[in-house]
Amino acid sequence: MATLNERAWELCDAMVGDAEGLGIAVHMLDCGARLIDCGVKASGSAEAGLLLAQICMGGAGHAEMCRAEPDAWDGPGVRADAESEPIAACMASQYAGWAIKGEKFFAMGSGPMRAAAGREELFHDIGHCEKPDRCVGVLEAGKLPPDAVCIDIAEKCGVASDRLTLLAARTASEAGTMQIVARSVETALHKLHVLKFDLGCVQGGWGI
Repeated sequence: MATLNERAWELCDAMVGDAEGLGIAVHMLDCGARLIDCGVKASGSAEAGLLLAQICMGGAGHAEMCRAEPDAWDGPGVRADAESEPIAACMASQYAGWAIKGEKFFAMGSGPMRAAAGREELFHDIGHCEKPDRCVGVLEAGKLPPDAVCIDIAEKCGVASDRLTLLAARTASEAGTMQIVARSVETALHKLHVLKFDLGCVQGGWGI
């Protein structure tokens, strides 16, 4: 089975192939890293946000638009599914547990790069660490990351800078908002973990 990072990389390639249609911008940095702007300077789109959510889950989950329950919200909803690999998809990948810091730069990092870096105490409980040859990460940020930040992330993930793809979006952007509301399952699993529930008992999950 492909790793979370491998599956996410394939989704990134698909996004790049439809960059204009998705309203995203692709940059190749001097350090070799690939940067996909989904909603910092680029306009982005709802579809870009759904793909961003799936990349956050390392390709082990799915996100789509749906109708919300009328009693809860008279508008559209986002359904997130993590039916086969909920812990890997949501806790080892989607959870924004990595604070990325640089000179005049800050972002919350999610995506399968977290499973490669394994920097958080969480991984002692859930496992699912990876040693991939290429990594994908998602940054909730108000600006695009500089080369120095990308190089630091690559080093901590154990890959060369030219084997790193980062996607960035402001939380207030359309794509950023979509990927945030697609975290319903992840939020529930994180709460269960805080309550010391054995996540190994969870077989799947979906939420709107």
